[in-house]
Amino acid sequence: MPAVVRGGRRQASPTAAKPEVRGASKTPRSQGGAKPRAAGRKAAAPTGKPRVIGSVHMPGELTAWLAVLVIAGLLSVVLLTGHRAQALGGAMVSFADGRVAAMGLKLKKISLVGVSPDASPDVRKALDFEMNQPFALMDLAAVQKSVENVGWVKSATVRRQFPGVLIIEVVERPRLAVWQYNGKNTVIDDQGNIIPEAISTKFTGLPYVVGEGANEAAPEIIELMRQRPELLQRTYALQRVDTRRWNILLKNTAVIKLPALNQEQALAKLDALMAQQRVLDQGFASIDLLDPDALVVVPLEAHPAPAVHPATSTAH
Repeated sequence: MPAVVRGGRRQASPTAAKPEVRGASKTPRSQGGAKPRAAGRKAAAPTGKPRVIGSVHMPGELTAWLAVLVIAGLLSVVLLTGHRAQALGGAMVSFADGRVAAMGLKLKKISLVGVSPDASPDVRKALDFEMNQPFALMDLAAVQKSVENVGWVKSATVRRQFPGVLIIEVVERPRLAVWQYNGKNTVIDDQGNIIPEAISTKFTGLPYVVGEGANEAAPEIIELMRQRPELLQRTYALQRVDTRRWNILLKNTAVIKLPALNQEQALAKLDALMAQQRVLDQGFASIDLLDPDALVVVPLEAHPAPAVHPATSTAH
């Protein structure tokens, strides 16, 4: 038995085996002399570098929208304080525009859908903004209102398409006829409203209506005429008489007089004459359909009818 020295340290036997540590790793040390990693423990983060737990990559567009929502929320809080915060609110809007622009959300393209070549210049003129301006905070309601103020436009829908396309879908007013009144020609829509931007000389294929109130009464008579393509093809103009009834002025200078009431019934009588007797091919000065119980046809030789044509003014 070895001697024990008071206050000293017991000398280990050189042949004594080290006790086995339960759960210790048996992996040998690496070549660099590094100690093996203890089982059940993660490696410590490098000094000076914080560990990122559960980091998530967010798409650029989602990040941009989150930024816009945060900025909008701040703006709402600020603006609730009243007039005292107006200056700060304006600064916040400028800041938001700048941040949105910095994220690349700028207006790059305008796409017009449903806009005819005739209407396109006037619609584009109504777009009071510039390219490359901040895109996400554009006032779409204001853009829609500006577009719908154009005479060609019946309704408009405005929407964004990221990253930078503004899509404007337009429903145009149908061009119904050219209306001549007081020496001025204008294009009207299917409700009788004037389309101010339309140049009448570009729409020579439209029916021609003449006289006071002809614009308001035109939709009904033109619909009846369109049901009779042969008669419409022979017609030069539809003349409103005393704001009550219509005369159909044919290209051969003949006149067909329609009553104020029961126009469709009178035209049905004319249809029968055209089908049975080819009356439009026989030459006449006028056909009087004013009396529902009578029909008066005046031959051209017996009573030459003067040509009654609308003025050829080129005013819009």
